[in-house]
Amino acid sequence: MRQQMTVKTTPTYGRGSYADVMAYLYSLPITPEVKRNVGQRLMQEVTEPALAEAFARIDHLATLRKGWAGKGSSAVSRIVLKNLKQVLLISNNADWEEWTISPDVNSTVGLQSKSKQALISLGTKEFSYYVEYDGKEKGDSHIMFSPEAFLGIMREIA
Repeated sequence: MRQQMTVKTTPTYGRGSYADVMAYLYSLPITPEVKRNVGQRLMQEVTEPALAEAFARIDHLATLRKGWAGKGSSAVSRIVLKNLKQVLLISNNADWEEWTISPDVNSTVGLQSKSKQALISLGTKEFSYYVEYDGKEKGDSHIMFSPEAFLGIMREIA
């Protein structure tokens, strides 16, 4: 009888664990300072309900499938949700107090201001924003996505 050998290729810790995330984080081509900051932010997720709720909301958006809002609505892009999580990791809790996260029917996610006429729409590679205050309109579209640029617009509007 021939014996079959199996090679264990998965880590001993569970998938999606903090250790998995940190291993992934440290494999990214970012500076050690940014890695430390993101690691600290991940630790906050465990201790701060607001951050945990934001991650849960994003994970819920991943469950929306084609047709979630009727005929013609698309599932939310996993890349868009990944982009949003990248912003979440470099932000502070106060950055999110002004915003509600909502899915859009075209695979994107929108952040709606709670107190202003403002919306930021996040896609896979780009984002756009619109804000109206003091009777003036301001906005831009097709801005190349980076977590820092997106967070900067969030903070500028808030």
